[in-house]
Amino acid sequence: MAVHFGRRKAVSIERSPTARHDWEAFGFDGSEESAWDRAGFDAFEAALAHGDGFTYTTAVHSRRMLHKIAADWRDAGLDCVEGLGWHQAGFTVTEALKLRERDHDVD
Repeated sequence: MAVHFGRRKAVSIERSPTARHDWEAFGFDGSEESAWDRAGFDAFEAALAHGDGFTYTTAVHSRRMLHKIAADWRDAGLDCVEGLGWHQAGFTVTEALKLRERDHDVD
């Protein structure tokens, strides 16, 4: 019996233009910014990928997963340096939100 899988549908990822100061806030310089931006990553996504050990070259091969992870943080309003800190400390979005409600800080 043969198993047939349907074709994957393309997913359009909408992203807002990232201001220059956002890239600087995450520690990127101009040369890094343009490469990540051309590959379809905004400043938060690039910082998240870089912080998780991805290089630019390896991140483009895991783009969908990285966009999904960043989207979870973005949906919670934590697509910022603070949210990146929570992520790098190993917390989930839900845990970070609960701890913030109790006035805990990631630092």
